[in-house]
Parts: sequence; structure tokens; C-alpha cells
Amino acid sequence: MTVNKPVVQETLKLIGVVENQSRELMDFCRNPENASEHFQDYKRFVEKIEHFYVFVDLVEGRIPEFDLPKRDPLTKHLSKIRWKVIILELDTTRIYLVKITQAGRKLPIGAREFLIRRLDRLSEIAQYYDRFGDEHELAPPAQALIAAVEKLLRAGIENAPKLEEFASTLPESALPRRSATPAQPVTPSMAPSYSIAETIRLDPARARGPVLPVLPEKVKVKETWGRFYVDKGALVPVSQACKVASISLDQLAGRLGLSRVALTLMLSGQDPMPRQAVDKLQQFMGEQARRLRPPA
Repeated sequence: MTVNKPVVQETLKLIGVVENQSRELMDFCRNPENASEHFQDYKRFVEKIEHFYVFVDLVEGRIPEFDLPKRDPLTKHLSKIRWKVIILELDTTRIYLVKITQAGRKLPIGAREFLIRRLDRLSEIAQYYDRFGDEHELAPPAQALIAAVEKLLRAGIENAPKLEEFASTLPESALPRRSATPAQPVTPSMAPSYSIAETIRLDPARARGPVLPVLPEKVKVKETWGRFYVDKGALVPVSQACKVASISLDQLAGRLGLSRVALTLMLSGQDPMPRQAVDKLQQFMGEQARRLRPPA
């Protein structure tokens, strides 16, 4: 069956957006001056990276709409772009954590939970490589880099302030551990010779409960010459709000009177959003944010 031309054009436009965003991220990551010793800057970097991955996920969800011969090349192309960003994510994380450690700054409340989530991220990267590494011809990351990032994350978790409610549900023994964790500083020559999966896979038995997302009641919107542009970082909180509401992004787009492709482009700051859709989106975000508030 031939794919409708508008669908092909829309999806190819989205792939072009992915390519542009990846180039911006690579330019940012390749400049070590962009990484500071401030923990909040590191958190903003992670949010930017996660926004990119959510966007790639949405674009990959449209690949099955193409004719069969075109699906595998497009999927492989997106996978290679994602993997390049993942490698840069690891290296930039290392740079941030080294600078934060050397500056000797006290980590803020909540840093412990945030860093544990980044430790879990290493396991996700291993699983992605196990699944797609050979199929998409992805080069494994340097094991010395992985070991260094893991060591820095564990050191940060150890030194981060502990919330009382968090410490009561997550004893030290419940932290994910690796059986071959080095007991001394890791250098490239000391990198273990395990496979990538064995090097960074973490113990799945965790004793902590779910961490609810913190949602803004509104997304940032800028008016330019009578046209409304949503902040390009809005895709992540809007996707989280959809999870809270137990609806898909497609269903939200329908509520706003838009197609999923149009909504995705608008949430990425690429296209303007109609005023009526902006109002409905802000109302939706406010409703989901209030659902997550603890009872008074």
C-alpha cells in the first residue's frame, strides 16, 4: 500500500527537525566550556537531552506508516542519530560531574534522587545497545568512560543530602550495585574487559517507590507578531501530563483540534499554535498538575 504523500512529507519534516536538534546538541556537548560546576546547569542539560529523546520516540512511532522497504533504513538512521547523542550525553555527564566535584559545592536537596535516576540511565543505555547495537551497527562506548561516569554518580549519591522520607524507604543496601564496581579511581588502562552489558547492567531489585513527576501548571508561550510559540522544551512536561491523564499524545492532539504531527512540531517550537489550542493546553496542564499535588 502506498503511503499518502502528506504523511510522508510531514514525517520527513519531523526527521529533519531531529537532525537539526541533534546537531545543536552535539555542538553544545563538544564545547567543554558549556559545562559548568553548577548542579542546576547539569539538570537543565539533562532536561534538554530528555526532550530530544522524547521527540525521537514520537518520530519513530510514525515509521510504520511508510512502505516496508523504507522502514528499516529510516529506523536505522534515527537510531544512529540517537546513539551519537547518547555517547555525547555520557561524556558531557562526566565533564559536569567532574567540575561539580572539583568546585566542592554542596549538592541541593533532591540531588540524590536525581543522581540515582541518572545511574539507572546507564542500565537503559546498556539495554538499548543490547537490543539494537548489532542490528544498527552502533559502536559501543568506551568502557573507561562508562566506569568513570558510574563512579562519579555513586560518589555524588553518597555525598548528596538525604530526604527523611527517601532514606526511610531506600536503605543504602537498596541502591543498585554492580558486582565488578572498581574499589579505586578508574583510569583507561584499568577499564574492566567485560561486555558493555555486563559492565553497566544494574541490579533490577530496587526497593524504592515511584517518584511522581513535577509538572508546571502552564507551559511557556511567547507571542511574536500575533502568533503564539510554545517553548521548545514543552514536549517533555506535556508528555508527562499525558501519562498522568492516562491518554496518548494523539488523544491530546484531538482534544486541541490538531494532528499529532502538528502538535509535535508546535511543542518543539517549530510552528505557531492557535490561540484556542494554547488555552486548552494550559487548562489541561493545570488540571494534571493539580492532580499531583499532595493533599493539604
